[in-house]
Amino acid sequence: MKRMRGAALLVGMAILSARPVDADSSRALLEESWEVAQVEGVKIGYLHTTNQCINTEGGKRLRTTAELNLTLKRHNTLLRLRRVWGTEETADGKVVGVFMRQGQEGGRQLVLTGSLEEGRMHVRIDDGRIDRRLRWSDEVVGLYRLDRLFQERKPKPEDRWTLKRYDPTYNAVVTLRVTVTRDEKSNQLRVELTPEPLEAPGIKVQPPPEVWWLDERFVPVRRQFELEGLGLVVLTRTTRETAMSPAVPRQLADIGLKTLIPLNRTLPRPYATRSAVYRITLRGSPDPGSALAHDNHQEIRNRRGDTFELHVHPVQKSERHTQRSGASGTPTDCLESGYFIDCRDVRVKELAQRAAGSEKDAWAKARRIERWVKQNMHVDNAATLGPASEVARQLRGDCRQFALLTAALCRAEGIPARTAIGLLYVEKNRQPMMGFHMWTEVWIDGQWLGLDATLGQGSVSAAHIKINDHSWHDTASLTPLLPASRILGKITITVLNSVNAP
Repeated sequence: MKRMRGAALLVGMAILSARPVDADSSRALLEESWEVAQVEGVKIGYLHTTNQCINTEGGKRLRTTAELNLTLKRHNTLLRLRRVWGTEETADGKVVGVFMRQGQEGGRQLVLTGSLEEGRMHVRIDDGRIDRRLRWSDEVVGLYRLDRLFQERKPKPEDRWTLKRYDPTYNAVVTLRVTVTRDEKSNQLRVELTPEPLEAPGIKVQPPPEVWWLDERFVPVRRQFELEGLGLVVLTRTTRETAMSPAVPRQLADIGLKTLIPLNRTLPRPYATRSAVYRITLRGSPDPGSALAHDNHQEIRNRRGDTFELHVHPVQKSERHTQRSGASGTPTDCLESGYFIDCRDVRVKELAQRAAGSEKDAWAKARRIERWVKQNMHVDNAATLGPASEVARQLRGDCRQFALLTAALCRAEGIPARTAIGLLYVEKNRQPMMGFHMWTEVWIDGQWLGLDATLGQGSVSAAHIKINDHSWHDTASLTPLLPASRILGKITITVLNSVNAP
């Protein structure tokens, strides 16, 4: 189904090693490196890293900048993503500044800057819309120091230690467990960097691990990390000419197809399905049951090892319900304006009034908004993922933009709203599948009710499997989407039974 779109997420990536260049450059360029980025042997872009010496009021600093450029394909539409990030360090390796700029080509850029002030990293995002003072430590390793760490330590197989690194994706300091082994195939040292879980606002996330390979001088020459929906991305040191050569679109894997999960049978009238039972197997997870939501939308039963039953039964407004403990009271964070759901924007408020009309009942108003978004948004796989105010002006996008705009319009009308991410039943080449999806939930009379503006049905069905929900409060990153990484490419789904509405 064309309305359902996959999501490609960039997760925390670090610098690879650099080579010396002319130190007398007018820009004080000390070193630079080029890495080619590949997936399944096909080039998708490059990573360019520069080290500069800069003069500041506090003295000389080493500024390391990593620029990642990727070309991806989603449902046969090309996407070009760019992410620039880095650190500023003193000569003795103390991190005193961080920065990041990222976004899709032609879209609004997310800008993050941070400076060390009185022992804390003062981080500002989106011109100060989000302002944080993070706990900091001199143990945090910057990009310049990280590039040389293994040359300093000269590790041996079976060595283990931990290090701390700032990751702008989560705007947090991440603790990495470092494990060194010998790669028998290449005879190089293989270094695994496994992050500890993070408690982000409203969600617990597990950043993906990285693997580095070191040559005989302990210099990183190759590294791999996981890009959700795409698989393993391999970065290999190369020349500028090779790195900058364009990707070949016809060779690129389609990440929209990679997010699809085959099913054993079709669901008749899937979006009218009121209840369904699925058998879920989730490979490689220490706690498979925690990878999916447990709420009034669905519940987990009969768990055996990495397999369990998922009973999905979305709440309908007409149903009598029992409020869960802690469910009473308006969720105020789902009414506030933030970076992605900026409901106070003039254009957002204008569209909300237009969509809601003279309706007073909150549930009827929310359904009018869902229907308005369905009728006025245009499906565009190449649309950039930005704030709802940007979506309100362009009125195009995939399921993510549909869900964010619906949530923002609801909030502008005083209805608490959040987004849910999960899976939706689709058929590709007449084959039944589940694919990544995002929809909206609104708080009505003490319960969360689902709406999906990509479908415009006035509710969600048991063909929606929920991974998690998020208010997007106080976040300017894609962290709320990251729980999908726990299941995509690792999950098997079997339909056991389903029941449709009359």
